[in-house]
Amino acid sequence: MTAMSTASTPVFGLRDYVHAIESVLERRPSNKVIIREISLATKQLCASDRWLEERFRVGNPDCYTRHLLHRDTNNRFVVLALVWMPGQMTPIHDHSCWGVMGLIQNTLEEICYERLDDGKRHDFAELDMSRGTDVSQGGVAYLLPPYEEIHRIGNTSNKPTISLHVYGRDLDEVNVFDPVTGKVNPMRIKYYSPECGKTPFVI
Repeated sequence: MTAMSTASTPVFGLRDYVHAIESVLERRPSNKVIIREISLATKQLCASDRWLEERFRVGNPDCYTRHLLHRDTNNRFVVLALVWMPGQMTPIHDHSCWGVMGLIQNTLEEICYERLDDGKRHDFAELDMSRGTDVSQGGVAYLLPPYEEIHRIGNTSNKPTISLHVYGRDLDEVNVFDPVTGKVNPMRIKYYSPECGKTPFVI
């Protein structure tokens, strides 16, 4: 009688994900190709949450929590896990780089905005909501500058949410948009992970 194998299928983990991103960026493709290929890797990683350590699942009742998972030594990208308690959300903001978000646990609402003005004034923008989407566990969304990068995301459910984010460079500032007045203000963002101290970072 042949014994059945009890070995489990290896999980695609964070190290595999980082290597996949590095392989894409080494080819120096267009942003559209970067988004497409990293979205596939993100979907693969978010198919399971077994790779995410418990210390990166810790939330905060006062604000959504950013946990740094990986920073590329050449500043080409960073990887984060964000923990959202019910009702926590971002302001409307941009990033000035490509980005991909995947859902590890529960759902997030993403509201995307289109800029209607010519962008010549750094302190003013006329926005129109272009679409709203609920991104569920295993799903992905993306940022593609200059026309698909202004959005707001938040946890509208009654349960904690964990999301994975990869951005095309390490930033410490974003632009925040007031959709009523049109005012645009720069905002410095910080990590909220205890292990990161007060190191600046963006959403």
